[in-house]
Amino acid sequence: MTGHALPSKLADEVACRVGLGLPASRKDVVASAIGRVMARRGIDDSSLFLHRLGLDQDLTDDVIAAITVGETHFFRDPDQFQLISQAILPELRLRRPDGSLVRIWSVGCATGEEPYSLAILCDEEGLLQDVRISAADVSRRALATAKAAEYGEWSLRNTDRKLKDRYFTSGEGRFRLNERLRRQVGFAHLNLGAVELPAPERGLADFDLILCRNVLVYLDASTVRRIARQLFACLADGGWLLTAPTDPPLWKYAPFETSITSGGVVYRRMIAHGDTPRGSTAGVASILGHKKPVAHVSLPRACGMDERKTPDDKALKAIARQIRWRYELGETREAQRLAAQAVQSHPLSAELHFLQGLSQMADGQTDAAAAALRRVVYLDGSLAAAQFFLGVCLTHSDPQASQRAFENVLQFCLSRPPRERVALMSEATAGDLAERARREIGKIQRGRGSKRL
Repeated sequence: MTGHALPSKLADEVACRVGLGLPASRKDVVASAIGRVMARRGIDDSSLFLHRLGLDQDLTDDVIAAITVGETHFFRDPDQFQLISQAILPELRLRRPDGSLVRIWSVGCATGEEPYSLAILCDEEGLLQDVRISAADVSRRALATAKAAEYGEWSLRNTDRKLKDRYFTSGEGRFRLNERLRRQVGFAHLNLGAVELPAPERGLADFDLILCRNVLVYLDASTVRRIARQLFACLADGGWLLTAPTDPPLWKYAPFETSITSGGVVYRRMIAHGDTPRGSTAGVASILGHKKPVAHVSLPRACGMDERKTPDDKALKAIARQIRWRYELGETREAQRLAAQAVQSHPLSAELHFLQGLSQMADGQTDAAAAALRRVVYLDGSLAAAQFFLGVCLTHSDPQASQRAFENVLQFCLSRPPRERVALMSEATAGDLAERARREIGKIQRGRGSKRL
């Protein structure tokens, strides 16, 4: 790249062009990813790259894929789908005695697994004909995959076998969603960072349920503030908003009623009129009480903002030290328990998610550990320690993803002084970890019958 924009400034400009606003913690990672795209495309001039980015949709999709985590699958975050099934949908149906449609919006739908999971869930509840599901994403390439509705085994890894048989036609290792469900989801291109919402003329208003998960984590604070207000405005009275545990909190930016559940933070636009809103939290509790009990699915009273103040660094470090102490004593179950409590209260702490994953690994819970370590990567993609242990977790279940994680470790460590200590893994230096990553990549390639790099 010739001497035009500094890497961080280029990262900001590129992110703006594709509809993202970068947190400061991700700028170096994004700049490196952009550099790799430029190298693959044979572009060494930042001005030329920015010019082509505005004209070449395929290049735009390459950049989006490079600077975001494309990991998704059916029924991701099952606690949230359980919450939708057993609390939110019954409450919405209760408020629709006239049979009017329940409107659901999946924002940042990627390749479609989330909105199609919602369609399956609604069909299982006998509500599919009473629901309209809309979905949107910034990547046109991802939307094309979503509209095709054909997936590999990895996308369905958390899907019950009965649901696979009922809703998919399989052949040659691929699974095609039944046409009846595919028609129930409408897809549209949307640059959330640039569009003005609500937009009733585009059907982007008056939603009863919005899922905006693993999207806000890619946006800077000012953009998150604006989008929080816009999503609130897009909700109908009594409407619900679900975000991911790794997404920044929104309660400071719009007048949501906020509750903590086993599925994470739940936001609500309360009904404007009426002495006893039919959509109140108490109403949901009564619905849950008449169904078969499900562990940890509850909607306690809304907590005030002052109950959720983020502790200072000193307090977080004290929590982390306690978890590490238990882990080093070999008390992995207790370390897991403490970490699980801590991340519920402080979902944006990468270190707490890392310690949770490490404790789960030590206890042999590799799937749960991989999920925790992915959350760390979402929060801060520059944490090579998380990438390394994620690679270890995925070695047997997904060698290709495992190799990608180790390659990320290698690239990061080679960019640092060899004797620099690795964040969250202070016993290792960048040089040590680079060599360990090389060895792991070699093992994977030999196992796959590939030539060693």
